[in-house]
Amino acid sequence: MLSSSRAFFALISLGLTACSVGPNYQRPDLAEPGDFRFSKGGAASLGDLDWRTVYTDTALRDLIEEALSQNLDLQEAAARVLRAQADLAVARSAFFPFIGGGYDISKTDVRTTLAPGVLDLNLGFDIQQNNAGLSLLQYEADFWGKIRRMNEAARARLLATEEARRMVEVGLISSLATAYLTLREQDFELGIARRTLAARNKSLELINARQKGGQSPLTDVKQAEVLVAEAKAAIAEAEREIGQLENLICFLVARPPGSVQRGQSFGSIRLVTGPGAGLPSDLINRRPDVRAAEQGLIAATASVGVAQAQLLPSFTLTGAAGLRSREFKGLFDDPTRLWTLGPAVNVPVFAGGRLLAGIRGSKAVRAEAEATYRKQVLQALREVSDALLAKQQNAALNQARGEVVTARKEALALIQERYDNGATSYLEVLYNDQELFGAELNQARARLKELLAIVELYRALGGGWDRNSAPKAPVPTAE
Repeated sequence: MLSSSRAFFALISLGLTACSVGPNYQRPDLAEPGDFRFSKGGAASLGDLDWRTVYTDTALRDLIEEALSQNLDLQEAAARVLRAQADLAVARSAFFPFIGGGYDISKTDVRTTLAPGVLDLNLGFDIQQNNAGLSLLQYEADFWGKIRRMNEAARARLLATEEARRMVEVGLISSLATAYLTLREQDFELGIARRTLAARNKSLELINARQKGGQSPLTDVKQAEVLVAEAKAAIAEAEREIGQLENLICFLVARPPGSVQRGQSFGSIRLVTGPGAGLPSDLINRRPDVRAAEQGLIAATASVGVAQAQLLPSFTLTGAAGLRSREFKGLFDDPTRLWTLGPAVNVPVFAGGRLLAGIRGSKAVRAEAEATYRKQVLQALREVSDALLAKQQNAALNQARGEVVTARKEALALIQERYDNGATSYLEVLYNDQELFGAELNQARARLKELLAIVELYRALGGGWDRNSAPKAPVPTAE
């Protein structure tokens, strides 16, 4: 027994002091630019700000808070995190021996006749046996680091799942902000359409009166009716958009379809844009989908070591100890004591190429994961640059659209005065009225584009998640 105990502790010592086969992870060399394209430079980043600082509308803040606690996509992502935590716990259990207890009872009854037909002698006996004991089953000393690599891969997959949950959170905040701002813009368009309809109805009444008095032709009346119909069509379209946007927002916050509380008016909404984009190197460490892709690469790298360790000998230890007695009470009075302890070495000799194929497959998975990581980095850089360009150009577009509206209003006032004095036809009034209505709608849409460019830049920079956050969705705790 002494030699077996020495073998047991020797195997454990080997497992604790052994090295890990397979490649160690190193971040791939990335061709990072010194700064983002279309960026004005600076180390401070909009992505580092809390979403409560970026979005100042109280109604929008309340919606985001509700979505972070109720959204079903986020609950699914949080459940996946818990599952990955359980998978890691399973992988870690391989470091420890499995100890189990058991009890069994067996009885054998034998009946036979000795020399039938010559000497009829019936013989019978029964055998009963009670067993109880503990078993130590297949404890594997981690000599080659296979179990450590398995744990490394499981931990990386857990972190990747957590980063994926954070990316869902970032996307949720962005989607909700986009939907809410679009809703407020549609409310603004609806207000423009209703004011325009009221003005055009009043104008139609005046044109009807002029036509009845013989001062205007019937064509002016029909043209005025066209303007009224166009305003009504715009109202119907805006109301449809508003209803669908409200339904979308309710879905994001996990509510049945219904109305949505409004906050600031569209014209008074402001988003914080003080910091710039920061540095590309910071983006790689901040953006959750890039971090998740890197954790996937770490897991794939560790899996190569697991596959390579399959080619090497494995050192295991099996053992058991127990009690045996004919009667149950004898287990405690005068049992037979049994124990076994034995180390074993298993050496793969021939597996039909399965183990080598496993190594090739794991290396291919790692190559795929590295390509995914590199692509995700480039995708992040592109999205930030696109958002920066959109932010700059949409700000200029909004300013230009505002100048168009001002000019159209002044032109329509002059033309209306000329028409009232009989110096021009109603056709010119009609044309300029239509152009002003379109210009006002275009200005509202340009302002929306400017706001949404900031939302997209914040999302592209990975803003909106808390580095210390745990899964926020109310999922059941595993027992």
